[in-house]
Amino acid sequence: MNQIIPILTLLLLLATKQHAYSQTRTDTRQQYTSIGDFPLENGQHITDCRIGYRTFGKLNATRSNAIIYPSAGGGTTFYMQFSVNKDVDTTRFYLILIDALGNGVSSSPSNSTAQPKTSFPQFSIRDMVNTQYKMLTEKLDIHHLAAVVGGSMGGCQALQWAVSYPDFMDKIVAIDATPRLTAYDLLWTSTYIDAVKSDTAYHSGNYTVNPPVPMAARLSQLLISTPASVNSTTPADSFSSWYATIGKTAYLDANNFLWQMKATMMQDITKGEGSLESAAKKVKAKVLIIANKQDRIFIQTPSIKFAKLVNAELVEMDDDSGHLIFGGKIPVDTTRKFLTR
Repeated sequence: MNQIIPILTLLLLLATKQHAYSQTRTDTRQQYTSIGDFPLENGQHITDCRIGYRTFGKLNATRSNAIIYPSAGGGTTFYMQFSVNKDVDTTRFYLILIDALGNGVSSSPSNSTAQPKTSFPQFSIRDMVNTQYKMLTEKLDIHHLAAVVGGSMGGCQALQWAVSYPDFMDKIVAIDATPRLTAYDLLWTSTYIDAVKSDTAYHSGNYTVNPPVPMAARLSQLLISTPASVNSTTPADSFSSWYATIGKTAYLDANNFLWQMKATMMQDITKGEGSLESAAKKVKAKVLIIANKQDRIFIQTPSIKFAKLVNAELVEMDDDSGHLIFGGKIPVDTTRKFLTR
């Protein structure tokens, strides 16, 4: 497997197949920091905001070799750690895996005491980035990064970092992400949210048992794959039994995932900048963008356009794995070589 998070960067596969995060006594790498009451860009705030993270490697004497890798939608650093050395050389870099807001580890609807469930304020991708900046500068005493790396929603965070804090890092890597959503992206994400909210088991977000919401899960399966990949892995004569398993069991907290989904829908690095061209002019870091043209989670046209605007190193793929390129489809060592050049 080529990527550091071959499971977690699959924004929606986790909604149907992967187990939710659970802290164990032997999970000694998980760390947390409290950044206090945190103001959001919508005027609300997260009470006693807490961010989870894990570190690998050693910070150098000048504190300049740190790389952050934010989690993707539904993802946690618990799963990210198992492929920690694939993209980043931790003998050279100090790698910080960060749990994004709403993933059930950092502050989320599911774990907030003061703002539980639907009373939890809606955050944005920009808010995720701002919490990470505050954690790095005020809690970890890190004031410059070697790179920000991310896939899927993690890649969206990386692109936001490039615009919000252009002097803060040397390099950016965004894999199957987007600088802003297309109408097609907004169509399926809106449909997904409606499917969750219309499920009777969701109970307007006030459920006591996490609902499996099978229609939303099936939509996830449809979009994260491609016709070619489904047809090659699922014989038509076994379709009924396979279809019945999709969304049968809930693994991710429904509110957590909805809040991250809505944050992703608001993703637009041009906000306050006026245009993609204006946003691109703010970017100072060297950029690597990996884009699969068959991705249907994020249509890659804006990402490819942005890559050209910032003179990025662009790896264009045309692979029928769709959003699932993280499972070893990306050319070997693409990210690692970019980071060490």
